[in-house]
Amino acid sequence: MLERLKNKAIGSYFCLAAALVALVTGICFLMTQEVAAPLGHTGTMPGVVLLVGAVISIVMFFVPVRFGAFIQAVIYNVALYLVVVQLYFVFADVINHVTFAGGNPTLCVFYMAGTFVAALLCVIACFMKQTKVEEEVKPAKDFATGGVLAAIACAAIFGLSFVDVAPATEVLASSSDVEDPYSMNLSDNSFAGKSIEELAAISRDDWEAKEANGEIAYFFEGQYTEGFSTIVDPACLDMYCAVDGSMYGTFSGPTTSVGGGQVMYVYGYWYNHDENGDRNFVVHITGTQDSTGATRAVNVEGGEDADVFIFDTEHGDYTLEASLSFGLSGGMFTRNINIYGMPYAAAQSIAIDSSKLRTFYTGDAFDAGELVVTAVRANGSEESIWNGRLNYDGFDSATTGTKKVTGSFLGQSQEFEVKVEQLVTESFAGSYEFGAGESTVAADAILLIDYSHKTITIAALDGSAAITGTIVNATDSAVTATLNGSQPVEIALSEEEGVKSAVIPAHDEVVIGWTATTTYSIGECSFTLQ
Repeated sequence: MLERLKNKAIGSYFCLAAALVALVTGICFLMTQEVAAPLGHTGTMPGVVLLVGAVISIVMFFVPVRFGAFIQAVIYNVALYLVVVQLYFVFADVINHVTFAGGNPTLCVFYMAGTFVAALLCVIACFMKQTKVEEEVKPAKDFATGGVLAAIACAAIFGLSFVDVAPATEVLASSSDVEDPYSMNLSDNSFAGKSIEELAAISRDDWEAKEANGEIAYFFEGQYTEGFSTIVDPACLDMYCAVDGSMYGTFSGPTTSVGGGQVMYVYGYWYNHDENGDRNFVVHITGTQDSTGATRAVNVEGGEDADVFIFDTEHGDYTLEASLSFGLSGGMFTRNINIYGMPYAAAQSIAIDSSKLRTFYTGDAFDAGELVVTAVRANGSEESIWNGRLNYDGFDSATTGTKKVTGSFLGQSQEFEVKVEQLVTESFAGSYEFGAGESTVAADAILLIDYSHKTITIAALDGSAAITGTIVNATDSAVTATLNGSQPVEIALSEEEGVKSAVIPAHDEVVIGWTATTTYSIGECSFTLQ
């Protein structure tokens, strides 16, 4: 045995180091994953695979097997896949400054990093010598030993996969043990038979007065489960279940591909005892009303959920949770939304951090941007909330200066300062070649150079076309900017006899469509300051 240990090369010690890392990571994972994993994503399988891998690595260190490093690398990479798939959702909260997914991001990073290091060490070991002096090759013995170890690993993983590690017994509370602070029977709910038109006809002031009058039993809040994506910004769904059995809420989001910067009202009803008297918490979404007042009933056949089944949970301060498909753009497509709730608790205080808020310019509309908002509710729960859920008053961009703005959320408010500076722009008149189909079309146009927002807009006078660009650099004699997908173009600025002009040189613009990319060759265009 001693001679065999002396014969070990660096590759074997890399695998041994991987085993120690996997052992520590696996034990920590199994001990803490229930509180560290996001809601609905608890489970011991990644930790089990790590421990199985650690045991096999230690055994292989003393009982060498041909291709042992490769076998260990496969096991740890399987563990890495499992831990990433199980825990990645926790980072949505970090990116969007919300608390809907829950979990502990720091521990999740530790799990992923530890598993990655173990996998990386074994992958590196695959390309290194395992022994200083080649030992006698015994294929039959090697394969037999490797087969036994592989069988043990597979049996352990397969056997433990039948262990009940779902959050139902650890996270979800038994419905029979839950005492509802508010009770509503479906048969007693007068709102169950109302259409979306009837619900939307009720004044919005009357709906919102329910909260001010203390008539809310439960409230839910949530966002897209893919809210951390680079193409989908967070949009929030708030629902309030009143003691009279009605439900109202709002769906809101920033100006994005899904939020649209608009507020959509949601109406329906709720009950927690069904027609048989059994406890069954359901929030029924009857329909929605958009900003124009148009109503639309929930399209169940189109994939939307009308009945949202609520489950008891222990998720931080939340005690209720559900997942639903919500229709957007008139029901053209749906998005999955996770919602979490609790018996209603009014906001006790809010804190607004405006230190990273951008500078505004005269004529700008207010944009909450990078405001970070924290709310404390009456039951002591604290949450970071998306700044788009607040109402803002006091912003005035008609004049320059430091303005006092008040942000309000559920009856609580805080004042913060916003800086407004003078908007600096120049507008030129001339003509421009706009891309259309496979060619370009010349049209009279206005060139607007916005030095404050660092943007350029060229719009046809007849409204038929327009392009935008981003200013890269600006001086008294030239503005460098990208135009409609072009490389940076230097727009020459000059003044003769009191007349200022701008000349855009010939350049190529690249327009990327859904199915094809078109390149337009634009000729030189001249403009005169208006």
